[in-house]
Amino acid sequence: MSMMKWVGVLSIFSLICFLNTSFAQQPPEEKTKSLEEEFQKALEQAPSAPGPTPQQPGTQAGSPALGIGGSTATGLSRAFNPAISINGLFLGSYTSREPGEEAEVRPGEEITTGVHIQEVEAQFSAFVDPYLRADVILALPKGEGVEVEEGYISTLNIPSVILRIGKLHDPFGKHNLLHTHQFPFIDPPLINERIFGEEGLTEIGIDVSYLLKLPWFSEVRLDLLNGDNEVLFNSPKGSDLAYLAHFKNLWDLSDATTLELGESYVVGKNEFEDISQAAGVDLTLKWRPPQRALYRAFIWQTEYLFAKKDPADQTFDKVGGLYTLVQYQFARRWWIQGRYDLLGIPEAEGEGKTYRVSSLLAFVPTEFSAFRVQYNYLKPEDEEGIHQVLAQVNFTIGSHPAHQY
Repeated sequence: MSMMKWVGVLSIFSLICFLNTSFAQQPPEEKTKSLEEEFQKALEQAPSAPGPTPQQPGTQAGSPALGIGGSTATGLSRAFNPAISINGLFLGSYTSREPGEEAEVRPGEEITTGVHIQEVEAQFSAFVDPYLRADVILALPKGEGVEVEEGYISTLNIPSVILRIGKLHDPFGKHNLLHTHQFPFIDPPLINERIFGEEGLTEIGIDVSYLLKLPWFSEVRLDLLNGDNEVLFNSPKGSDLAYLAHFKNLWDLSDATTLELGESYVVGKNEFEDISQAAGVDLTLKWRPPQRALYRAFIWQTEYLFAKKDPADQTFDKVGGLYTLVQYQFARRWWIQGRYDLLGIPEAEGEGKTYRVSSLLAFVPTEFSAFRVQYNYLKPEDEEGIHQVLAQVNFTIGSHPAHQY
Protein backbone atom coordinates (compact mmCIF):
# COMPACT_ATOMS: atom_id res chain seq x y z
CA MET A 1 0.00 0.00 0.00
CA SER A 2 1.38 3.41 -0.98
CA MET A 3 2.28 6.12 1.49
CA MET A 4 -0.62 8.34 0.33
CA LYS A 5 -3.13 5.61 1.05
CA TRP A 6 -1.72 5.05 4.54
CA VAL A 7 -2.01 8.79 5.17
CA GLY A 8 -5.64 8.64 4.10
CA VAL A 9 -6.45 5.72 6.36
CA LEU A 10 -4.70 7.20 9.39
CA SER A 11 -6.25 10.62 8.84
CA ILE A 12 -9.75 9.17 8.92
CA PHE A 13 -9.15 7.22 12.13
CA SER A 14 -7.42 10.21 13.73
CA LEU A 15 -10.34 12.46 12.91
CA ILE A 16 -12.88 10.00 14.26
CA CYS A 17 -11.01 9.51 17.53
CA PHE A 18 -10.46 13.27 17.84
CA LEU A 19 -14.12 14.15 17.33
CA ASN A 20 -15.09 13.08 20.81
CA THR A 21 -12.88 15.74 22.44
CA SER A 22 -12.49 18.54 19.90
CA PHE A 23 -16.16 19.55 20.10
CA ALA A 24 -16.69 18.95 23.82
CA GLN A 25 -17.43 22.63 24.50
CA GLN A 26 -20.15 22.98 21.85
CA PRO A 27 -23.87 22.68 22.60
CA PRO A 28 -25.24 19.18 21.82
CA GLU A 29 -27.10 20.22 18.65
CA GLU A 30 -24.03 22.01 17.22
CA LYS A 31 -21.79 19.10 18.25
CA THR A 32 -23.89 16.57 16.32
CA LYS A 33 -23.91 18.79 13.22
CA SER A 34 -20.14 19.28 13.42
CA LEU A 35 -19.55 15.57 13.81
CA GLU A 36 -21.58 14.83 10.68
CA GLU A 37 -19.69 17.47 8.70
CA GLU A 38 -16.26 16.24 9.82
CA PHE A 39 -17.14 12.60 9.20
CA GLN A 40 -18.31 13.38 5.65
CA LYS A 41 -15.28 15.60 5.07
CA ALA A 42 -12.99 12.72 6.05
CA LEU A 43 -14.70 10.49 3.53
CA GLU A 44 -14.36 13.03 0.71
CA GLN A 45 -10.77 14.07 1.36
CA ALA A 46 -9.14 10.64 1.81
CA PRO A 47 -6.55 10.44 -0.99
CA SER A 48 -6.27 7.67 -3.52
CA ALA A 49 -3.00 6.21 -4.73
CA PRO A 50 -1.30 8.22 -7.48
CA GLY A 51 -1.00 6.82 -10.97
CA PRO A 52 -3.32 4.66 -13.03
CA THR A 53 -5.82 2.37 -11.34
CA PRO A 54 -5.48 -1.28 -12.34
CA GLN A 55 -8.50 -3.13 -13.63
CA GLN A 56 -10.27 -5.11 -10.92
CA PRO A 57 -12.21 -8.34 -11.36
CA GLY A 58 -15.81 -7.61 -12.24
CA THR A 59 -15.18 -4.02 -13.42
CA GLN A 60 -14.81 -2.48 -16.85
CA ALA A 61 -11.42 -1.31 -18.02
CA GLY A 62 -10.69 2.19 -16.79
CA SER A 63 -13.32 2.22 -14.04
CA PRO A 64 -12.03 3.74 -10.77
CA ALA A 65 -11.34 1.59 -7.74
CA LEU A 66 -12.81 2.56 -4.42
CA GLY A 67 -11.00 5.65 -3.19
CA ILE A 68 -10.90 5.50 0.58
CA GLY A 69 -7.89 3.51 1.60
CA GLY A 70 -8.40 1.31 -1.44
CA SER A 71 -6.05 -1.60 -1.93
CA THR A 72 -4.06 -1.46 -5.16
CA ALA A 73 -4.39 -5.24 -5.30
CA THR A 74 -8.17 -5.54 -4.86
CA GLY A 75 -9.64 -2.04 -4.92
CA LEU A 76 -11.50 -2.77 -1.68
CA SER A 77 -11.63 -0.08 1.00
CA ARG A 78 -9.96 -0.82 4.32
CA ALA A 79 -10.43 2.64 5.79
CA PHE A 80 -13.21 1.59 8.17
CA ASN A 81 -11.94 -1.82 9.16
CA PRO A 82 -12.20 -2.26 12.94
CA ALA A 83 -9.16 -2.15 15.21
CA ILE A 84 -8.31 -5.78 15.91
CA SER A 85 -6.39 -7.34 18.77
CA ILE A 86 -5.80 -10.97 19.72
CA ASN A 87 -4.81 -12.07 23.20
CA GLY A 88 -3.45 -15.48 24.14
CA LEU A 89 -3.01 -17.05 27.56
CA PHE A 90 -0.91 -20.19 27.97
CA LEU A 91 -0.82 -21.87 31.35
CA GLY A 92 1.30 -24.47 33.08
CA SER A 93 -0.09 -25.70 36.40
CA TYR A 94 0.51 -28.13 39.25
CA THR A 95 -1.81 -29.17 42.07
CA SER A 96 -1.28 -31.48 45.01
CA ARG A 97 -4.95 -32.53 44.84
CA GLU A 98 -5.25 -36.00 43.33
CA PRO A 99 -7.66 -36.39 40.39
CA GLY A 100 -10.99 -37.81 41.48
CA GLU A 101 -10.30 -37.07 45.14
CA GLU A 102 -13.65 -35.31 45.46
CA ALA A 103 -16.84 -35.91 43.48
CA GLU A 104 -17.57 -32.17 43.37
CA VAL A 105 -15.03 -29.60 42.18
CA ARG A 106 -15.45 -26.45 44.26
CA PRO A 107 -14.14 -22.93 43.54
CA GLY A 108 -10.36 -22.91 43.46
CA GLU A 109 -10.10 -26.70 43.06
CA GLU A 110 -10.59 -26.88 39.28
CA ILE A 111 -6.83 -26.45 38.64
CA THR A 112 -5.23 -29.61 37.23
CA THR A 113 -1.61 -30.58 36.60
CA GLY A 114 -0.53 -30.03 33.00
CA VAL A 115 0.02 -27.49 30.23
CA HIS A 116 -3.06 -25.73 28.92
CA ILE A 117 -4.41 -23.06 26.61
CA GLN A 118 -6.14 -20.94 29.21
CA GLU A 119 -7.93 -18.71 26.71
CA VAL A 120 -7.61 -17.05 23.31
CA GLU A 121 -9.56 -13.85 22.77
CA ALA A 122 -10.12 -11.64 19.72
CA GLN A 123 -11.44 -8.10 20.03
CA PHE A 124 -12.88 -5.94 17.25
CA SER A 125 -13.58 -2.25 17.92
CA ALA A 126 -14.71 0.50 15.56
CA PHE A 127 -16.74 3.66 15.27
CA VAL A 128 -19.93 2.84 13.37
CA ASP A 129 -20.61 6.53 12.66
CA PRO A 130 -20.46 9.77 14.70
CA TYR A 131 -23.16 8.42 17.02
CA LEU A 132 -22.21 4.79 17.75
CA ARG A 133 -19.19 2.65 18.60
CA ALA A 134 -19.21 -1.15 18.32
CA ASP A 135 -17.15 -3.70 20.29
CA VAL A 136 -17.15 -7.45 19.73
CA ILE A 137 -15.01 -9.84 21.80
CA LEU A 138 -14.84 -13.49 20.78
CA ALA A 139 -13.33 -15.99 23.22
CA LEU A 140 -12.03 -19.54 22.96
CA PRO A 141 -11.93 -20.67 26.60
CA LYS A 142 -9.41 -23.49 27.01
CA GLY A 143 -8.91 -23.28 23.24
CA GLU A 144 -12.21 -25.09 22.59
CA GLY A 145 -15.24 -23.61 20.86
CA VAL A 146 -15.99 -19.99 20.08
CA GLU A 147 -18.32 -17.85 22.15
CA VAL A 148 -19.30 -14.20 22.15
CA GLU A 149 -17.85 -12.97 25.43
CA GLU A 150 -18.97 -9.42 24.74
CA GLY A 151 -20.74 -7.77 21.84
CA TYR A 152 -22.37 -4.38 22.19
CA ILE A 153 -22.82 -0.91 20.77
CA SER A 154 -22.20 2.30 22.75
CA THR A 155 -23.59 5.75 22.14
CA LEU A 156 -21.22 8.69 21.60
CA ASN A 157 -21.35 12.39 22.42
CA ILE A 158 -24.44 12.42 24.61
CA PRO A 159 -23.46 14.69 27.51
CA SER A 160 -22.85 12.74 30.76
CA VAL A 161 -24.62 9.59 29.48
CA ILE A 162 -23.42 6.40 27.77
CA LEU A 163 -25.92 3.78 26.60
CA ARG A 164 -24.68 0.26 25.85
CA ILE A 165 -26.84 -2.43 24.26
CA GLY A 166 -25.75 -6.06 23.85
CA LYS A 167 -23.77 -8.58 25.86
CA LEU A 168 -21.10 -7.29 28.22
CA HIS A 169 -19.37 -7.86 31.54
CA ASP A 170 -21.91 -6.32 33.87
CA PRO A 171 -20.73 -3.61 36.29
CA PHE A 172 -20.96 -5.62 39.49
CA GLY A 173 -17.98 -4.71 41.66
CA LYS A 174 -14.41 -4.52 40.34
CA HIS A 175 -13.32 -7.99 39.31
CA ASN A 176 -16.43 -8.90 37.30
CA LEU A 177 -15.62 -6.17 34.76
CA LEU A 178 -12.34 -7.81 33.76
CA HIS A 179 -11.46 -10.20 30.95
CA THR A 180 -9.27 -13.17 31.84
CA HIS A 181 -6.05 -11.53 30.58
CA GLN A 182 -6.77 -8.48 32.76
CA PHE A 183 -7.09 -10.44 36.04
CA PRO A 184 -4.71 -9.16 38.76
CA PHE A 185 -3.97 -12.84 39.50
CA ILE A 186 -4.03 -15.82 37.17
CA ASP A 187 -7.26 -17.19 38.68
CA PRO A 188 -10.42 -15.34 39.83
CA PRO A 189 -11.37 -14.69 43.47
CA LEU A 190 -13.18 -17.58 45.17
CA ILE A 191 -16.31 -15.58 46.00
CA ASN A 192 -16.81 -14.32 42.44
CA GLU A 193 -16.56 -17.85 41.07
CA ARG A 194 -18.90 -19.18 43.80
CA ILE A 195 -21.70 -16.69 43.12
CA PHE A 196 -21.45 -16.16 39.35
CA GLY A 197 -19.56 -19.22 38.05
CA GLU A 198 -16.41 -19.37 35.91
CA GLU A 199 -17.68 -16.89 33.30
CA GLY A 200 -18.75 -14.25 35.82
CA LEU A 201 -21.90 -12.14 35.47
CA THR A 202 -21.98 -11.60 31.70
CA GLU A 203 -25.48 -10.97 30.39
CA ILE A 204 -27.36 -9.65 27.37
CA GLY A 205 -29.12 -6.43 28.24
CA ILE A 206 -29.11 -2.65 28.33
CA ASP A 207 -26.61 -0.63 30.36
CA VAL A 208 -27.01 3.09 31.06
CA SER A 209 -24.24 5.01 32.81
CA TYR A 210 -24.64 8.58 34.02
CA LEU A 211 -21.85 10.84 35.22
CA LEU A 212 -23.09 12.93 38.14
CA LYS A 213 -22.12 16.59 38.22
CA LEU A 214 -20.01 16.52 41.38
CA PRO A 215 -16.51 17.84 42.18
CA TRP A 216 -15.17 14.27 41.99
CA PHE A 217 -15.79 11.39 39.57
CA SER A 218 -19.17 9.88 40.47
CA GLU A 219 -20.97 7.45 38.16
CA VAL A 220 -24.27 5.60 38.37
CA ARG A 221 -24.90 2.57 36.13
CA LEU A 222 -28.27 0.86 35.75
CA ASP A 223 -28.68 -2.42 33.84
CA LEU A 224 -31.65 -4.38 32.57
CA LEU A 225 -30.49 -7.99 32.11
CA ASN A 226 -31.81 -11.28 30.75
CA GLY A 227 -31.18 -13.06 34.06
CA ASP A 228 -29.49 -16.08 32.44
CA ASN A 229 -26.59 -16.59 34.86
CA GLU A 230 -26.61 -20.34 35.55
CA VAL A 231 -25.54 -20.10 39.18
CA LEU A 232 -27.38 -17.08 40.54
CA PHE A 233 -30.52 -16.88 38.37
CA ASN A 234 -31.01 -19.58 35.73
CA SER A 235 -34.53 -18.27 35.12
CA PRO A 236 -36.65 -20.61 32.95
CA LYS A 237 -35.97 -20.02 29.27
CA GLY A 238 -34.70 -16.53 30.06
CA SER A 239 -38.30 -15.38 30.52
CA ASP A 240 -37.58 -13.23 33.58
CA LEU A 241 -35.39 -10.17 33.78
CA ALA A 242 -32.77 -9.12 36.30
CA TYR A 243 -31.99 -5.58 37.46
CA LEU A 244 -28.57 -4.22 38.43
CA ALA A 245 -27.38 -0.96 39.97
CA HIS A 246 -23.78 0.15 40.46
CA PHE A 247 -22.53 3.34 42.13
CA LYS A 248 -18.87 4.33 41.76
CA ASN A 249 -16.97 7.26 43.29
CA LEU A 250 -13.33 8.14 42.64
CA TRP A 251 -11.34 10.76 44.50
CA ASP A 252 -7.91 12.21 43.74
CA LEU A 253 -6.17 12.27 47.11
CA SER A 254 -3.00 13.72 45.56
CA ASP A 255 -1.18 13.85 42.22
CA ALA A 256 -0.05 10.28 42.86
CA THR A 257 -2.96 8.70 44.77
CA THR A 258 -6.59 7.86 44.02
CA LEU A 259 -9.27 6.20 46.15
CA GLU A 260 -12.27 4.40 44.65
CA LEU A 261 -15.40 3.18 46.43
CA GLY A 262 -18.09 1.14 44.68
CA GLU A 263 -21.40 -0.47 45.66
CA SER A 264 -23.33 -3.00 43.57
CA TYR A 265 -26.69 -4.77 43.74
CA VAL A 266 -28.46 -7.18 41.38
CA VAL A 267 -31.82 -8.92 41.76
CA GLY A 268 -33.92 -11.21 39.58
CA LYS A 269 -36.05 -14.34 39.45
CA ASN A 270 -34.51 -17.81 39.59
CA GLU A 271 -35.53 -21.25 38.31
CA PHE A 272 -38.02 -21.59 41.19
CA GLU A 273 -39.84 -18.39 40.15
CA ASP A 274 -38.54 -16.81 43.34
CA ILE A 275 -35.90 -14.17 44.06
CA SER A 276 -32.10 -14.34 43.79
CA GLN A 277 -30.04 -11.34 44.77
CA ALA A 278 -26.44 -10.30 45.31
CA ALA A 279 -24.77 -7.24 46.79
CA GLY A 280 -21.18 -6.10 46.97
CA VAL A 281 -18.86 -3.32 48.07
CA ASP A 282 -15.33 -2.64 46.82
CA LEU A 283 -12.53 -0.29 47.86
CA THR A 284 -9.41 0.40 45.77
CA LEU A 285 -6.37 2.56 46.57
CA LYS A 286 -3.86 3.29 43.79
CA TRP A 287 -0.53 5.09 44.05
CA ARG A 288 1.79 5.95 41.17
CA PRO A 289 4.19 8.89 41.63
CA PRO A 290 4.29 11.04 38.47
CA GLN A 291 8.07 11.46 38.60
CA ARG A 292 8.59 7.67 38.85
CA ALA A 293 5.53 6.45 36.93
CA LEU A 294 7.47 3.84 34.93
CA TYR A 295 9.16 2.31 37.96
CA ARG A 296 6.89 2.47 41.02
CA ALA A 297 3.23 1.71 41.66
CA PHE A 298 1.09 0.30 44.45
CA ILE A 299 -2.48 -1.04 44.37
CA TRP A 300 -4.58 -2.25 47.29
CA GLN A 301 -7.99 -3.66 46.41
CA THR A 302 -10.64 -5.27 48.63
CA GLU A 303 -14.07 -6.56 47.66
CA TYR A 304 -16.87 -8.24 49.64
CA LEU A 305 -19.78 -10.04 47.94
CA PHE A 306 -22.93 -11.60 49.38
CA ALA A 307 -25.68 -13.57 47.61
CA LYS A 308 -28.99 -15.12 48.66
CA LYS A 309 -31.40 -17.44 46.85
CA ASP A 310 -35.03 -18.17 47.79
CA PRO A 311 -35.67 -20.99 48.20
CA ALA A 312 -32.29 -22.61 48.84
CA ASP A 313 -31.17 -25.13 46.21
CA GLN A 314 -28.20 -27.38 45.53
CA THR A 315 -25.96 -24.37 44.81
CA PHE A 316 -26.51 -22.29 47.98
CA ASP A 317 -29.09 -20.48 50.09
CA LYS A 318 -26.87 -17.63 51.19
CA VAL A 319 -23.14 -17.20 50.92
CA GLY A 320 -20.61 -14.42 51.26
CA GLY A 321 -16.91 -13.88 50.97
CA LEU A 322 -14.13 -11.42 50.32
CA TYR A 323 -10.71 -11.03 48.84
CA THR A 324 -8.03 -8.46 49.47
CA LEU A 325 -4.94 -8.04 47.31
CA VAL A 326 -1.87 -5.85 47.03
CA GLN A 327 0.27 -5.24 43.94
CA TYR A 328 3.64 -3.49 44.10
CA GLN A 329 5.80 -2.50 41.15
CA PHE A 330 9.39 -2.37 42.37
CA ALA A 331 11.16 -1.95 39.00
CA ARG A 332 10.25 -0.95 35.48
CA ARG A 333 9.26 -4.47 34.42
CA TRP A 334 8.71 -6.28 37.73
CA TRP A 335 5.70 -6.68 40.02
CA ILE A 336 5.23 -8.63 43.25
CA GLN A 337 1.73 -9.39 44.52
CA GLY A 338 -0.19 -11.03 47.36
CA ARG A 339 -3.85 -12.00 47.85
CA TYR A 340 -6.04 -13.44 50.60
CA ASP A 341 -9.44 -15.05 49.83
CA LEU A 342 -12.04 -16.04 52.41
CA LEU A 343 -15.19 -17.86 51.29
CA GLY A 344 -17.99 -18.50 53.78
CA ILE A 345 -18.90 -15.29 55.66
CA PRO A 346 -21.75 -16.20 56.04
CA GLU A 347 -21.31 -19.84 55.09
CA ALA A 348 -23.35 -21.72 52.53
CA GLU A 349 -25.13 -24.54 54.34
CA GLY A 350 -22.91 -27.60 54.75
CA GLU A 351 -19.82 -26.03 53.18
CA GLY A 352 -17.90 -24.38 55.98
CA LYS A 353 -15.22 -21.79 55.36
CA THR A 354 -12.47 -21.93 52.77
CA TYR A 355 -9.47 -19.64 52.63
CA ARG A 356 -6.67 -19.21 50.10
CA VAL A 357 -3.35 -17.40 50.26
CA SER A 358 -1.67 -16.46 46.96
CA SER A 359 1.65 -14.88 45.96
CA LEU A 360 2.70 -13.83 42.46
CA LEU A 361 5.81 -12.57 40.68
CA ALA A 362 5.35 -10.89 37.29
CA PHE A 363 7.85 -9.88 34.60
CA VAL A 364 6.15 -7.41 32.22
CA PRO A 365 8.46 -6.43 29.34
CA THR A 366 5.80 -4.24 27.67
CA GLU A 367 2.05 -3.69 27.76
CA PHE A 368 1.80 -6.43 25.10
CA SER A 369 3.30 -9.31 27.10
CA ALA A 370 3.71 -10.65 30.62
CA PHE A 371 5.21 -13.71 32.30
CA ARG A 372 3.73 -14.58 35.70
CA VAL A 373 4.35 -17.27 38.31
CA GLN A 374 1.83 -17.78 41.14
CA TYR A 375 1.61 -19.99 44.23
CA ASN A 376 -1.69 -20.81 46.02
CA TYR A 377 -2.36 -22.52 49.32
CA LEU A 378 -6.05 -23.48 49.37
CA LYS A 379 -7.54 -24.72 52.66
CA PRO A 380 -11.15 -25.94 52.84
CA GLU A 381 -12.48 -26.28 56.39
CA ASP A 382 -11.74 -29.66 58.03
CA GLU A 383 -9.80 -30.83 54.98
CA GLU A 384 -6.17 -31.10 53.99
CA GLY A 385 -4.67 -28.03 52.35
CA ILE A 386 -4.00 -27.97 48.60
CA HIS A 387 -0.80 -26.58 47.06
CA GLN A 388 -1.00 -25.08 43.55
CA VAL A 389 1.64 -23.58 41.27
CA LEU A 390 0.66 -21.65 38.12
CA ALA A 391 2.87 -20.22 35.36
CA GLN A 392 1.28 -18.05 32.69
CA VAL A 393 2.38 -16.46 29.41
CA ASN A 394 0.16 -13.54 28.41
CA PHE A 395 0.54 -11.83 25.01
CA THR A 396 -1.42 -9.43 22.82
CA ILE A 397 -0.99 -8.65 19.12
CA GLY A 398 -2.74 -5.95 17.15
CA SER A 399 -4.36 -2.79 18.43
CA HIS A 400 -4.11 -3.12 22.20
CA PRO A 401 -7.37 -1.96 23.83
CA ALA A 402 -7.40 0.08 27.02
CA HIS A 403 -8.10 -1.83 30.23
CA GLN A 404 -10.68 -0.98 32.87
CA TYR A 405 -9.28 1.46 35.43
